[in-house]
Amino acid sequence: MGVLQWIFYMLWRGLAIGVIISAPMGPVGILCVQRTLSKGRKAGFYTGVGAAISDLFYCLLTGFGLSFIEEFLQENQNVIQLCGSVVLIAFGVYLFMSNPSRRISKPGEDAGSPKRDIINGFLFTVSNPLIIFLIIGLFARFNFLLPEITFYEYIVGFLFIIIGALGWWWIVTFGVDKVRAHFNLRSMWLINKITGSIIMLFGVVGIVTSIVGMANAAEPQYWNSGRGFGSLTGSRVLLADGKRPVTIPLDNREFTLEFRARNLNNQAGRRYDGVSHPSWSLIAVNPADNDSVCVTFKTIDDVRDPMGPQSLGVTVTRNDTVLARNGMRDHVDWYTGWNSWRLSRSGDRWTLHGGEREYIPVAEWELSMVPSELRFRTDPVGMLELDWMKLTCADRRPEDVTYAPDIDDLDSYLMRSTDPLEGIWQMFDRALDENNLRPGGDYRLAVIANDEGGYDMVYLDGAEKNVNSWQPGMVKGVMTPTRFRNVFNVKWRDADGNPIQSEVKAEFQDPDILSVQMPYLNSSFRLRKTE
Repeated sequence: MGVLQWIFYMLWRGLAIGVIISAPMGPVGILCVQRTLSKGRKAGFYTGVGAAISDLFYCLLTGFGLSFIEEFLQENQNVIQLCGSVVLIAFGVYLFMSNPSRRISKPGEDAGSPKRDIINGFLFTVSNPLIIFLIIGLFARFNFLLPEITFYEYIVGFLFIIIGALGWWWIVTFGVDKVRAHFNLRSMWLINKITGSIIMLFGVVGIVTSIVGMANAAEPQYWNSGRGFGSLTGSRVLLADGKRPVTIPLDNREFTLEFRARNLNNQAGRRYDGVSHPSWSLIAVNPADNDSVCVTFKTIDDVRDPMGPQSLGVTVTRNDTVLARNGMRDHVDWYTGWNSWRLSRSGDRWTLHGGEREYIPVAEWELSMVPSELRFRTDPVGMLELDWMKLTCADRRPEDVTYAPDIDDLDSYLMRSTDPLEGIWQMFDRALDENNLRPGGDYRLAVIANDEGGYDMVYLDGAEKNVNSWQPGMVKGVMTPTRFRNVFNVKWRDADGNPIQSEVKAEFQDPDILSVQMPYLNSSFRLRKTE
């Protein structure tokens, strides 16, 4: 999030908190209305200024007091938000049911001075320290305290809290002054009803949000699909000192892991328990062999020269042996911004790509280890936020897929063939219902007559899923003739090597097009004969 975004983030939250703190027509509200009606608008507004200063005092006390337990708040954000929302609902119910006329006192006999009005408003408000509980609830509800917010951004937030409070008292005194002749206790009663209802609504929304957050945080979710698609569901996952670990099983398969992450405790010029740039790691582990490979990410800069060169250092180690090392200076956010990463294993070849807006080659290494799970880990003072994740695992090679009979020279054989179906066929187009069937690649197949009076559809290349599982010569499909000319029943295997159990038909439509229909899967594709 950029500087302007953070300013807007703190701006509207500060205004909302300032207005909600000041809006209830409690004792100080009654006092402001009385001063406005009896002494004029200025006296009422100055009383509101004193109340706003008191509210700011309690906001500062609450904010800086809570900053000492920042980590606790971060780890228990959903619980705190739930409690704060309950407080808001209770306060809203109290306002909704209260009668402001019971707290009316006689106005003062003299107009007094602005200084006196401000002091009276301040003392009248500061005498109620229970407002701290309302402020805690509002801070929790609006996520006003976050570790990535700088001191200067907090100043903006607190500035707009008092602006929101002053704006409210300006509106109240302006309105009361304009309707002086028509303003009565029923008006204050109505304001309490409306304000209480709004606060209760905020509380209900907060309860729902916190419950959903706790449900998602209890079991971090990711989508593991051998079909090659999916994303992280639910809210973001926060990792702090491994207290909420994310472990992803791989089942000893080849894989590609894509995700988006940012290192929260990584601001320029700031230290966290003496550590300027806590690192985080992605670890591939085989617990059975007590083996692991660790990819560590750490920002590197010169603390003596803030304008000096920065980079994101990436180090790959196996136990204590360095396998690869690189420093990314371009196309990456070094500090607290979002970066996307892709870690892949294909056989013994491992690759890492990443960057702020696109995948850039980062590291490549050879390693014979077969991991069974992936783990995210941070330094003791580190905090990592994951926003999106996609895991694609290559399925095991199908054991029952057969190979076509060896043909010494396939090209020569096909050139001599007079059978119009025999030849090399390339995927031409497809219309798939992806709820039933996913594309496995742009296959290139050799169609060869077999001994049963039909044809073998032999895989040559083009697989995009399970690339290492499909080898040239494997039979992708078997065509058997029907009583209809140029129409065949097909035993087709999907990208995982599993036979499709529903009915599959193939039709030789013209010399160059072979159409394969899967009506029960609402899918079809066509092959084009190549020269």
